[in-house]
Amino acid sequence: MTIEHVTNLLSTLCYFREVDITHTFTSNGIRILKLRCLTINSQQIFQLTYPDRDIVDTYSDIAQAAEVITNLISKDTHIHTPA
Repeated sequence: MTIEHVTNLLSTLCYFREVDITHTFTSNGIRILKLRCLTINSQQIFQLTYPDRDIVDTYSDIAQAAEVITNLISKDTHIHTPA
């Protein structure tokens, strides 16, 4: 996925403010990242959860979140996103 595709995905997740959508990235059938868009005090926050490390990071800047995600998924070209 290009950074433009990831940015579009982040925008889409935040578009549906009344619905809690979680997007999961997998590699070889293993979850490597869960992504959510949260609205806190009228601000959109991107929550990235790394299931294998039990770590949660948050970003308020869409460009920064997209860069982090793009860097992570570009490490393995076989990553796919399930529907």
